[in-house]
Formats: sequence, structure tokens, C-alpha cells
Amino acid sequence: MSSSQPSGLVLAVHPTSRGFGWVLFEGPIAAHLWGIAGPKESEYGPWCMRRFEKLLTQYSPTAIVLEHRKPNDKAENDRAWIFYQNMRGFAANRDIAVHIYSRAEVGAALVSDKNATRRTIVEAVADLLPMLRDRLPLKRKRWDTEDGRRCLFDAAALGIAHYRITRGDS
Repeated sequence: MSSSQPSGLVLAVHPTSRGFGWVLFEGPIAAHLWGIAGPKESEYGPWCMRRFEKLLTQYSPTAIVLEHRKPNDKAENDRAWIFYQNMRGFAANRDIAVHIYSRAEVGAALVSDKNATRRTIVEAVADLLPMLRDRLPLKRKRWDTEDGRRCLFDAAALGIAHYRITRGDS
């Protein structure tokens, strides 16, 4: 669903194999609340869905924003993919609009580059939402594992991109 003037709260969520990052927006660059949710290894699916349901119940967003994703070919049971699918269905069952954007759309909306690196997007988010700057993940080296804080910035990027795409904000 797309409208020229989104209203109400918008919840942007970025799932990972270790949990999810979320940002609740009141406007284009008005992040109201944010967090990183991560369960114990064995509780991933049920815990993430309970936490997601709690966010929906507590804040009653009018829209959910997710990044387009495909199942991970490397894992037979890609739990982030399953969680992504469950979030979409759960929101739709509650009549909450679900908006899905590709990484290319997010890059084009945030830094005018559909081929932008994740690092470039993270830095753009930190510039637009200075309250998140102290959580900025370190620059990743090839041998490093991904910083768990990155999902927060990925969620924030999705929310900002949503407003820019639907409102034409620059």
C-alpha cells in the first residue's frame, strides 16, 4: 500500500539471524523509539514473534516497513526469513499496511545511489538521526562478524526511505 501522505506511527523492522532492530517513527526524521531485540538462541522464533506482537499492541502503528528479502540459500531453515514472513502475515491480519523496499530503493532514497554500500547508508542514517550516533557500528573489516547494532541502522534506513519514497521528501 502506498499513499502520498502516510500518517500515524510507522514501525520499521529489520530481522537478522540473532533478533531484530526496530525504529518507531512519528515522521520522516522523527524517530520516537528504537531498540534491538535479541532472544536466547533456542527461543528465536517464538520470542521474536512475541516481542513483535508486543510492539504492535503497545504502539498501534499504521504501517510496518520491511526490507525485501529472499530465503537464505545457505541455511535450510533460515529463521530470519521465517520471521520476516511471519511479521508480514501478522501485520496483514491486523490490517496494518506493510511496505517492502529493496536495498537499492533504500540506497536511492537515502544517498541517491541504488548501489550504495551498507556502510554509506549507516553513516547517512547517523547524520539524519544524531540521537543514534553513539550506537554507530564500527567499520567492518572482512574478517569481522557483523556488528549487532547494524540492524538498528538498517531499520532506521527503511523508515526514512519509506517517508522519502511515499512523500517524495528529499
